[in-house]
Amino acid sequence: MSNIKKLFSSLLLLLTSLGLHAQMTFPVNGVRYPDNRYILIQNAVIHQDSGTLLHGGQMLIKNGIISAIGKNLQAADSMLVLDFEGKHIYPAFIEPLCSYGMPEQKRNQTENNYVSKREGSFSWNEALRSDVDAAALLRYNEELASKYRQAGFALVQTHQADGISRGKACVIQLRSGEENEIILKNASGHVLSFQKGSSTQFYPGSLMGSIALLRQTYLDGLHYENAIKPKEINLSIEYWNQLQKLPQFFIAGNPLNALRVAKIGKEFNVNYIVVGDGKEYQKLQDLRQSNMRFVIPVNFPAAYDLEDPYDALQIDLSDLKHWELATYNPAMLAQNKLPFVFTSEGLPDLKEFLTNVRKSVKKGLSDKQALYALTAGPAEYLQISDKAGSLHVGKTAGFLITDGELFDDKTQILETWVDGRRFQHKTTFATASIEGEYEFKIDTSRFKFKISTVDHKAQVKLLTDDSSKVSLNAKIDQSYLNGVLNRGNTRGVILLSAWRTSNEKWSGRAQLENGMWQDIQFFKTGTLKDSLDNKEKSKKDPKDSVAKVSFPFTAFGWHQKPLQQKYLIRNATVWTNEKEGILKEHDVYIESGKIKAIGKGLNYSGVSVIDGTGKHLTPGIIDEHSHIAIQGGVNECSHSVTAEVRIGDVIDCEDINIYRQLSGGVTSSQLLHGSCNPVGGQSALIKLRWGYSPEQMKFEGADPFIKFALGENVKRSGGNTSDRFPDTRMGVEQTYMDAFQRAKEYDLALKTKPSTTRRNLQLETLAEIINKKRFITCHSYVQSEINMMMKVAEKFGFVLNTFTHILEGFKVADIMRKHGAGAAGFADWWAYKFEVYEATPYNGAILFERGVITAFNSDDAEMARRLNQEAAKAVMYGGVPEEEALKFVTLNPAKLLHVDHRVGSVKTGKDADLVLWSDHPLSIRAVADMTFVDGIRFFDRNEDFRLQSEVAEERNRLIQKMIKAKNDGEKSQKFSSKRRRMYHCDSVGQDDVEDEDHSLTKEH
Repeated sequence: MSNIKKLFSSLLLLLTSLGLHAQMTFPVNGVRYPDNRYILIQNAVIHQDSGTLLHGGQMLIKNGIISAIGKNLQAADSMLVLDFEGKHIYPAFIEPLCSYGMPEQKRNQTENNYVSKREGSFSWNEALRSDVDAAALLRYNEELASKYRQAGFALVQTHQADGISRGKACVIQLRSGEENEIILKNASGHVLSFQKGSSTQFYPGSLMGSIALLRQTYLDGLHYENAIKPKEINLSIEYWNQLQKLPQFFIAGNPLNALRVAKIGKEFNVNYIVVGDGKEYQKLQDLRQSNMRFVIPVNFPAAYDLEDPYDALQIDLSDLKHWELATYNPAMLAQNKLPFVFTSEGLPDLKEFLTNVRKSVKKGLSDKQALYALTAGPAEYLQISDKAGSLHVGKTAGFLITDGELFDDKTQILETWVDGRRFQHKTTFATASIEGEYEFKIDTSRFKFKISTVDHKAQVKLLTDDSSKVSLNAKIDQSYLNGVLNRGNTRGVILLSAWRTSNEKWSGRAQLENGMWQDIQFFKTGTLKDSLDNKEKSKKDPKDSVAKVSFPFTAFGWHQKPLQQKYLIRNATVWTNEKEGILKEHDVYIESGKIKAIGKGLNYSGVSVIDGTGKHLTPGIIDEHSHIAIQGGVNECSHSVTAEVRIGDVIDCEDINIYRQLSGGVTSSQLLHGSCNPVGGQSALIKLRWGYSPEQMKFEGADPFIKFALGENVKRSGGNTSDRFPDTRMGVEQTYMDAFQRAKEYDLALKTKPSTTRRNLQLETLAEIINKKRFITCHSYVQSEINMMMKVAEKFGFVLNTFTHILEGFKVADIMRKHGAGAAGFADWWAYKFEVYEATPYNGAILFERGVITAFNSDDAEMARRLNQEAAKAVMYGGVPEEEALKFVTLNPAKLLHVDHRVGSVKTGKDADLVLWSDHPLSIRAVADMTFVDGIRFFDRNEDFRLQSEVAEERNRLIQKMIKAKNDGEKSQKFSSKRRRMYHCDSVGQDDVEDEDHSLTKEH
């Protein structure tokens, strides 16, 4: 015992000396609060972390710090001793990212500035708010802090939820005090997002614009840091560089955005912590390769109110499936070894937080994994593991007192301790921990009874045989028991009153039949076997029929992605688009994604044989001008030159139009920026690999292209609402001249002074055009501008590759052929706006006759499903031969896109991108029976019939399950129709499908 006292005295001396280092700089006005505050907690079940458990443990707290933990600690006179017998102690939760205590930011919708109006030496773009310091903005909010504490939180990381770079976050303790006292870590993280927030500027006006701004900022930061003498003082970049040393939190939202974040991180060697939206399970395999860590919400969606059949008809299958699968997300992440922690953000009420975490535990997440994601995990992410996240010596005393095991549905958080301060909560009565069999004694008689739970209410029942006349009528309320015991005699009844002192013991008094009083005690003698069995059953949900994760996560997605196979298509009419022409009753053999043989009577073993009798086999259709599969806006309208933005950054592999167009025989599409500005963004050529990730859809090795535009859209004849240049067609020409001149000078500087030249993504892209490494597809209508554009190209030494739309191309066909430009237009659009009053549906035939490579494109998601019929119009308007007309949507666009060596014709060695048609491919009766991309059968009409039935059955199952859930009392939400945008050249604005941001802007 003397050794223990000596150890304890030494410990107190050490703690006292340590406390001296924590003195405040603020003066004392009044009586000084004592520095030596000792609290000893004993007789609790202490869960020190997710793997360490201490029964009957003790914990000594000195001035908010855990100074000792064990079983043999000695109490001293100066200590406050608290007995928590029967209670559990857990580390308090840590919120990894929120906006607690931050001022609300409101965006001025009336201003649309070209450059920032902000005063000071800051960045040109207001969305770069890297100078923001959350610690400087913090205002303690007791009402909200109380809600967080009741939900189990002692610490939160908070930040100003505004902008793309949101500046510096800080970690605070949720207790009252001056702001400088409650901050645990001043600089805990740099927060980024794709949302520009309250910025009054046009740029960025799209998701791809946000990505381009981020990429340029990373490059500017490197240049600014390494430049011998920067040409400007840019405080935003200086703060940005300082922030790179902190943990990087990126609010991505949906899984596709998370993949975009991973791509940025790989380019600039940044390991992001990604804040997701709870749908990560939909892209597990792709996310696993990112090596990122995740912050995931538990804002599981409520069932939709779908009793209106028209609402049920409109809701996406993906929304129905997510409602059912959302609670499985944490368990699926854990099973796939993706590290994650929980956030309460997105919940309408913090009271739902622990409830929803428990739902995830029932769906397969282990208790240990859940506790780690609430405590030690966030501490690691925030780099405060030396201060919080577990209950060990030297850490802050932030913990929970519960009346049972944390992830039991009936367990309640009784107290939350923050920095050694005790916050007791007013809780409802929990019965789980008191269920069991009990015994008590009155006089010489012994009585047994049980406490059980029925409909979440505690009930008391005396255990006796049926012949006994003894009865007990008792009620339990807030850990108190009051009852009447009848021993079956005529002397009267006994009145009982007792209160719970632990999970095993109750103390009280009884007034006997004769009016005398007696002390009584209820001792727990056993557990309820039935209750325990039920508890184990409720720990994990019973096996239930649930939706499967599909690729993509929408209707007609694959449960198993299709693979390349060996196919032998027999006895078909083959449109080769080669010198062999149309071959009747021929066979085509496909292996390893390539066309291996073409002939008659081919025979191979171990292949899938497809009967092509009476059918036509053609190359896959190639859409030179498409706007499908683009997320977050097709136009970056903000500046006249936006060559830095890339459609390839925002490919939406979930777009149902991919599948629909496969059903129309399309196998490749060039995804183009819109026509809002003279120089738009870089395009992306994809193969329609339905179910693959965005990067996997890209046409490997294809030459890079970019979208330019002329005409009414560029000069915005409908009204210029900003100070953006140009306003006239003359200004459009000058925009090109200036942009290419700047690019030429930049390219020269980069070659002669590479180490001192600031890398400029916009000029870099334009220089690629001058150097014939990138090629232009130009939106155009009238002959004067078509002529002008070719002259600009010739002045800077390159050929303009393709004029798209080009409805007055027939007027300048000879000049185009001489220049070397191709044409990708519409089959029969004309007179739909001023610029095309003089257009003609004979345009395609005239261009073809003049020797211009001519293609027909869609610019429309619906039209793209019928491009074979658009090709047929070239036969009707102008008498183009059938074989040549088919080339308008196959070989000719392949030539314009520089991929005709791989696709566009049926030739040995080329990619097996093929379509098997039910009839003549230019007939209005023809439908695509099968569509192959890289030798993979991505569409099969017979399979489609099965899938349609499967989709209908799955929709009905989920709708019926939702209706039942609502009728059983579960929360429900009104259905709100959200339509996916189908873009055209002049579409402005981002997707209205969902907010890409995780929306860390509202307090609970």
